[in-house]
Amino acid sequence: MPRLRSFYEIDQKQWQLIPKGNKLSALDTRRELIRQWVLQELIQTYRFPHKWVKGRINFVNSNSDEFERDFFGFYLKTPHGNQPFLLVSIAEIGKASEAEKVLSSILLNQYIVGAGICTDGTEKGTKFIRKRFDSNKCEYITDLELYSSPGQAPGSQPYLAGLTEITSEGRNITSLSERVENVFFEAHSFIRDIDGLHADEALDELCKVLYTKMYDEEISENLKPYRMQRWLYGSTEEMAASIRETYKEANEYDTRVFSLKIPGYQRSRGVFNAPIKLSSPALVKVVETIQEYNVTQSDTDIKGRAFQKVIGPTIRAGMGQYFTPQAVVRFMVNVACPRVSELILDPFCGSAHFLTSCLQYVKNFSSKASDKSLHEFAFGKLHGIEKSDRMVRVAMTDMRLQGDGHSNIRCTDSLLDLQNYPDLQPESFDLVLTNPPFGSLLGSEALSQLGSYVLIQGRKTIPLEVLGVERSIQFLRPGGRLGIVLPDSFLDGKKSKYVRDWLQTQAKLRAVISLPIETFPPFGASIKTSIVFLRKWKRGEKKKTDYSIFLGRLDNIGYDASGRFREGAELGKLEEELLDFFQKEGW
Repeated sequence: MPRLRSFYEIDQKQWQLIPKGNKLSALDTRRELIRQWVLQELIQTYRFPHKWVKGRINFVNSNSDEFERDFFGFYLKTPHGNQPFLLVSIAEIGKASEAEKVLSSILLNQYIVGAGICTDGTEKGTKFIRKRFDSNKCEYITDLELYSSPGQAPGSQPYLAGLTEITSEGRNITSLSERVENVFFEAHSFIRDIDGLHADEALDELCKVLYTKMYDEEISENLKPYRMQRWLYGSTEEMAASIRETYKEANEYDTRVFSLKIPGYQRSRGVFNAPIKLSSPALVKVVETIQEYNVTQSDTDIKGRAFQKVIGPTIRAGMGQYFTPQAVVRFMVNVACPRVSELILDPFCGSAHFLTSCLQYVKNFSSKASDKSLHEFAFGKLHGIEKSDRMVRVAMTDMRLQGDGHSNIRCTDSLLDLQNYPDLQPESFDLVLTNPPFGSLLGSEALSQLGSYVLIQGRKTIPLEVLGVERSIQFLRPGGRLGIVLPDSFLDGKKSKYVRDWLQTQAKLRAVISLPIETFPPFGASIKTSIVFLRKWKRGEKKKTDYSIFLGRLDNIGYDASGRFREGAELGKLEEELLDFFQKEGW
């Protein structure tokens, strides 16, 4: 049973918080009796402080431009903005369905608010409703929670929830440490447990929360508390609405800033305009888990590892088509030896693992580089393209945790006509590292929607990886380097001979590393693959056909077909041999 007491009429002289000069019709007066009853109940039964309500209430009496429909009732606002977090819809006795219809409509059309009350003053006609953000539907709940004054919990005890210090300005938050590297994993687990989301869906929502928290940390002034702290709010719905409000503000801020310097920013990067789908309890619990840590100022290695603890298992659980094993990524990056001066691209970047690994490599092996050079590398020289908006959110989050460059991840199809990338030019990049999707055969209808490719000409179908190779070559500058994972059929199949012949006219083959069959099965694929390293011919360079090529074969990659550790990994030794070959023979 709800705590809400049965309707009782309040003398007009005791009505609370009615705007001055507000004239009510006879109908509105009848509804006002009900509104005053609900308001009194929120203050007396649900413990909303009178002074607090006075500063945070908005009355609506009829047609509302704000909600674009007829609405009689009121709403309570979030502390940082002017957005509703609790709606109350009133109808005259006998017309409860009208109040419910209005409330449901507003909840479904508003992004911030998550719950409300609709009533005609009768017990049967009074309902508590909340929005399901995952399906944009409404459902009934038994009751509202009791409100607690900010800094307090039910029973008037300080609401600490793991917070060790509360001051008038806010509270101290600490950096992530190795001791608490599991904090992102714990937050991810709460999402799955509370809202029942699959691991990949939970990862997507975690990215939205981290995006919001980093924005909150960056824009909050020193003398103001961060918004994403539980002690500031008296109810779950109030805090959840404030987080959604901050998330929306963060997206609008990024759009406003980056649109000035990146053509078509919202079209190609605006992936955080997708709403947070978490329920209010799940959203608040996740923030409670991470609230005492300053993510922005934490060590990049620590928070990078913390995020990878979520990404790895999640991708194995259902996003394998986007994943390149860490051992393969590390090998390819170490062999490519990216430099702080180079422009780097992954045109099929998935979670941007190649890019974050390049960033870490340059930070570790560029001791003589200036802070300015490292900053320019992180923010301006790492680029990615990814078709899935969900994966772009993962990639942007990981890039931001690792030291940024997130604004250079584009959400689009990398095989479209080049004019779809107004801020990318062909023959621009020094290094392309990628693992393009393979296994799909594109037909004439799909090919007609793509860009201009030499290898399409005269063919009705073509493997997807073939276009991946040509697109990678198109983006490389003359003399640029390419490291790419390809199916073995590309290297020895008769149907691919025309591709290999074309490729020799475009690039100098430098190395082929055969990977064991166990490489990809733990991550959702079972195809036999190899790593290919090439260098695009320089302008005017004589295209020799007689030169040395490094051929290597791996039998042990460090794990078996189920992903379990296997002793005797050969990648390290092969890496040394290949680096020695490049030092002697050059790229």
